[in-house]
Amino acid sequence: MEKVNWKLSNKLGSHWIKVKFYQEKPKDTDAKILKDVKFCQAIKLAIIQPVILDKTSLNCAGANCAFGWNDSRDKFVERCRDKNSMPLNTLESILSQAYFFKKPVEYIGLNTMGKPDLVLSYVSPEQAMAIVKIYQANTGKTLDVSLGGMMSICGSVAVKTHLSKDITFSFGCEDSRKSAGLGRDIMAVGIPERLFEMFVGNEQYSIK
Repeated sequence: MEKVNWKLSNKLGSHWIKVKFYQEKPKDTDAKILKDVKFCQAIKLAIIQPVILDKTSLNCAGANCAFGWNDSRDKFVERCRDKNSMPLNTLESILSQAYFFKKPVEYIGLNTMGKPDLVLSYVSPEQAMAIVKIYQANTGKTLDVSLGGMMSICGSVAVKTHLSKDITFSFGCEDSRKSAGLGRDIMAVGIPERLFEMFVGNEQYSIK
């Protein structure tokens, strides 16, 4: 499943990015270590070249909070209070439901070598529908989705997909939609490693 991103792109369209969490620096000589970027931006940059992110890479308090980096939770809360004029107890309630790493990872690889922990893409509603249909056809179940407007790609897709081992969708947050240049008809989706075969091995519901 090393090329699962290519297989999904051929089947469902859009660019799929492999996401891998590391405790040691990946040995990928072609990868570029990025600085001063947002995670949602790095996803798009990884289409062109493999990317490595570390604790000094991200200029987004929400993403640093989601990945457990830089002790940024208090900074993130203050920034949200200043930006949204939300009461502190409301922000604390939202954060209590958010997904984040309690034990920080050391590095994040985007389209680096080897089998990923998950794949992530920015997709249209039609592509999202195809994903749901494949899931239902293979499981006989509906897909439960919870949506939020904070840490919506870094936390609600990347971290949540990895921790829950299930498919996640997100409409993004204001910052991620702007920074990643997401159009009005685009959303984010994550698929965990345990479900790769369900999608690349099923010939139904392809979109060309």
